[in-house]
Amino acid sequence: MPKVIQKEDPKPVNELTKKVSDYVTTKRRIDDLAKENNKIKAELSELVDTDGEPDEKGHLWYPLPESVGGVTALKRQRRVVQSLDEAVAEKTLKEKGIYDRCYKMVPTLDESEVMACLYDGLLNEEEIDAMFPKSVSYAFYIVED
Repeated sequence: MPKVIQKEDPKPVNELTKKVSDYVTTKRRIDDLAKENNKIKAELSELVDTDGEPDEKGHLWYPLPESVGGVTALKRQRRVVQSLDEAVAEKTLKEKGIYDRCYKMVPTLDESEVMACLYDGLLNEEEIDAMFPKSVSYAFYIVED
């Protein structure tokens, strides 16, 4: 009869090492899934842009032939952002003679001048620290080889 050699149990994995391993593995899987999800989203968005039907608000709709996990349509929501073109505003207001009425001068702290006052001895370190309080926060990172 052959001799059976018992396989030794591997050394117990340190709990911290296991948690770090689980974290790294999960994070990498999430990152990979997010990349894949973004790629699919871009393809679906292009489909809606190309073949979608606009509604009265300008949103594009692409109805699905059947419900997929409760999803019945794809939508590209129209979003409008209004911004100021400073050059056009300034030119128009000057032409109309209402520039001074529409532009207000707002006091702004000159931080370099505050530091010059410190250098000149008009302010001290405690006063500067009170004016510019520090806050500390921490971000979690893993360090790889």
